[in-house]
Amino acid sequence: MELADLQGMWFKLQAQVERLAEERRQYLDFFEQSPEAYLVTDGLGRISEVNGAAVDILQRRKHLLRGKPLGVLVVVEERAEFRHRLKAIVDGSTERSWLATIAAPEGRVEVTLTARLMGAGGICWRLQAME
Repeated sequence: MELADLQGMWFKLQAQVERLAEERRQYLDFFEQSPEAYLVTDGLGRISEVNGAAVDILQRRKHLLRGKPLGVLVVVEERAEFRHRLKAIVDGSTERSWLATIAAPEGRVEVTLTARLMGAGGICWRLQAME
């Protein structure tokens, strides 16, 4: 292979990396600006991403939520059920939506939790506050 061929491949690869980075920025902007409350966890329920609408419902700062298990935000009396449902979701359960109570600093918040499995073992959660 000649140097010119390698340089051409390098420039194509670099362009693809830049395109993927831009797509990621667009996804993150869409995620953050969504009026729907979303967060992303790993298969153990540890929060990796959380948008502004979810921050409002959970009544905690974003940097304090990252790395925290979602289950510890659920009221104590519902945590065993949360862990059971999380395991069922990871194991492939089709029932992925239920009512839960979040222990927020300003009081309890009733939410509908809806989970969707993502690639690489992640889970996307939609939180809808009950009014």
